[in-house]
Amino acid sequence: MLIRATRAVLASMLDEAGVSSRAISTADVRTTASTFRQFAPLPTEDAAPPEEDGDGILAEFGSHDFRGEREFSTSLTRQFTEIGDKDAMWQLGCAFYWAPQAATDVLESGHMWPLGRALDEFFDKLVSLPGWAWALGDVQVPHGLVITLDRT
Repeated sequence: MLIRATRAVLASMLDEAGVSSRAISTADVRTTASTFRQFAPLPTEDAAPPEEDGDGILAEFGSHDFRGEREFSTSLTRQFTEIGDKDAMWQLGCAFYWAPQAATDVLESGHMWPLGRALDEFFDKLVSLPGWAWALGDVQVPHGLVITLDRT
């Protein structure tokens, strides 16, 4: 798979898993994390290898106003660097959004990189991030799911 095709591949995998950005349920957060776990090790032909920081995963959570209004979000990002061009970086992001509330305001924000961990260990530790633990707890239906592929 090419970097430019990663969004379509992930979207297809999510569709097959029953996740739709038009009708989101609380269970979709867990299904999306599980699907991203399956997607994360798929090889890319034009990305530098992980040991050269060419293919990595990032988990984040927090309350921000990036989209014009304050929201709580959780996201998983797969970051690629093109072979032979360290300045050509791509980020495939998959983010859920919720209206802010007292329960999410106390979570602040945080992130986690694999930092030498195997992908399975990274995804096993995902539930230990406070924001992800809340999101995976089926507490509230997200009001949005956005999948993006951007060159930075």
